Amino acid sequence: MNRRLLGNILIITFLILSVSGILMYFIPFERSVASMHTFFALLFILGMVFHIRNNKKPLTNYISGEKQKSFKKFQSLFIFLIILLVSIGVYFDAPILSSVYNLGNEIRNNQIGKSEETFDYQIIELDKKIGSHKINIELKKGEGFQYPLFAVWVEDSIGNYIETLYISRVISSSTFDYGTKIGKKWAAAIKRRPEAVPYWSHKRGIKASDGLYVPLNNSPDLDAVSGATPTSNFILKSKSSFESSTNYKILLEVNQSYDWNEYYTNHKFPNDLIYSGTGQVGQPSLIYSVEINSDEFKSTSHYIMKLIGHGHCFDPYKTRVFF
Repeated sequence: MNRRLLGNILIITFLILSVSGILMYFIPFERSVASMHTFFALLFILGMVFHIRNNKKPLTNYISGEKQKSFKKFQSLFIFLIILLVSIGVYFDAPILSSVYNLGNEIRNNQIGKSEETFDYQIIELDKKIGSHKINIELKKGEGFQYPLFAVWVEDSIGNYIETLYISRVISSSTFDYGTKIGKKWAAAIKRRPEAVPYWSHKRGIKASDGLYVPLNNSPDLDAVSGATPTSNFILKSKSSFESSTNYKILLEVNQSYDWNEYYTNHKFPNDLIYSGTGQVGQPSLIYSVEINSDEFKSTSHYIMKLIGHGHCFDPYKTRVFF
């Protein structure tokens, strides 16, 4: 093909691709712009095929580095490796590189009033838990999610505690990563937080050496079910053994520290231990529950847990749910 004609085609096609690419980045999707970008991208590829054919020898010399010295001889290889690394980073959603794409998404979404949802989930798999029935619990975080503590357990149909399915590691040992400050640095230390998940603690019904129901150090019954506190959406994978003739309840207690607000402040009753516990817990824990029907044990069933009330760290009856 005539080199001048081919050069003009490539330049004009490149300009059209640049303009359409910028439009696609900054404005919401339009079929006409996307169609134009796709058509001229294919035309540009075809033009590059003829360009490579017309300039096979000089391009081969550029790539091979013929007559070049030391470093310059491997220039094409270095460029290829850099582009390959960037491509891998983009493909696997590297934070710095993905921020470019996310910025464009945000700009386009703002123009049409659309919000971007993420469906990334952390998987918490309790491999050491023994049981014949697999139990998966899925939680999608909301706007107020700030690393809350969780407890998940099983009861029979009349409310008798059977076993724990999951407990946040810091509660199972009472050892918090930011437990004490030494100089300017934080260090792990034991902190007693009976107000964190009080309903689960008293349902479990095991007193520690200091008289509190919240676990201290590592308890044997919790070794297989303690795990890291989730920091985002998560799917908890645990196990239990159910009898085929009995209905069960699965409960979840969640508590987030320092979640004060204009209705539940941290200074309204400063001397009332019942109100705020250690002064760190904020609002009381929330308790969710669902009943599992024994007729459905042989099949995969899905349930939505319902909010049934909240806990209270100094409830004299210990195991009540407040509505």
